[in-house]
Amino acid sequence: MSDESQTNQGIAPHQPSPVENAFQQRMGAFIGPRWESSYRRKLAVFMDDPSFVPTWNWSAALALPFWFLYRKMYWWFAVFFFLPGAVLDWLVPTAGGLTPEAILKPENRQVVYMLFAVQISSRLAAGGLANWLLFRRANTAIRVVGMQPMSDDDATQLLRRVGGTSRSLTFALLGVFLVLGIASVMGTVAPTP
Repeated sequence: MSDESQTNQGIAPHQPSPVENAFQQRMGAFIGPRWESSYRRKLAVFMDDPSFVPTWNWSAALALPFWFLYRKMYWWFAVFFFLPGAVLDWLVPTAGGLTPEAILKPENRQVVYMLFAVQISSRLAAGGLANWLLFRRANTAIRVVGMQPMSDDDATQLLRRVGGTSRSLTFALLGVFLVLGIASVMGTVAPTP
């Protein structure tokens, strides 16, 4: 029930306590500028009960695994970067040695299907887990910073530094992968003497 409909029915809307306000402010400091416009709503489901509830994050699903790197979740970046390849190698051991041209041959159609299935599965997992993982990371950082003997301003600054986003590292790594991908394609397409 919205605050407006509660007021119209004579029910007072929920007023956050000072503790809830402080937590929301620290969460905003950790998440960054998109807290008010996007993440406050996305993470609201975890505020009362931090246990896992599937939510959806399009950015994490489409930018897999780079959304995790962008959000400074380096462990999850590594998981979503390496795990799909490991799963594909486990499911189709011969897939790792195939060139892009060989994968497109009709006899290797199952490899293409399996590659597609692994990618879709990892994107579904990333999109469904991302908001919860971000909330857990933010909540942990807020609790750890809250235990430190420092002023509220210093705590907010530390949360901004630990949280937020990492654009430069993300774009640099994307650039490296783009150059390597183009070099790989050019190496397989280039005519041999």
